[in-house]
Amino acid sequence: MHTQKTRWPVLAAFPTRIGFGYTLHLSPNDLHDWGIKWTTGDDKNKMALRKFVALLNFYEPKTLILEDIPNEIRENRPRIAEQIAAMASIAVTQNIFVQFYSRDQVKAAFAFHQATSKQDIAEKIGELVPELKDCIPPQRKLWDPNDVPLNTSPFASRHCMTAHRLP
Repeated sequence: MHTQKTRWPVLAAFPTRIGFGYTLHLSPNDLHDWGIKWTTGDDKNKMALRKFVALLNFYEPKTLILEDIPNEIRENRPRIAEQIAAMASIAVTQNIFVQFYSRDQVKAAFAFHQATSKQDIAEKIGELVPELKDCIPPQRKLWDPNDVPLNTSPFASRHCMTAHRLP
């Protein structure tokens, strides 16, 4: 993990197959905005990046948090990896500090709180960020599809690590 002091406001973005999710904190305990920017059509990355730039211009964050995708997984998620790289590049051109956290780092940080599964992590986020508590999906059964639009844990968890100084 990076040791540089976090600069506020912080925008955490998490690209998905349907667009990207985001959270914006003005300070460690002030969730200002969160949501999903939906994309459709042939060039989802281009549309997502336009929406991403609009968020940057509107909120003017000082720090951007993105997922650090391991090289061995990048080939399975090339569009997402490309979008993350483009988001980081855009942020750097706007003098925004970029922090990357891997899924393993997120899991390790939340393990400190005995949150080891996606569900445990999502529930811990609900405790740390009460505004997101109602968005935490119920425990998923093995046969249920992963409901990406409602799953706030990927982007919120990376932000919680920074905002609440999780190890």
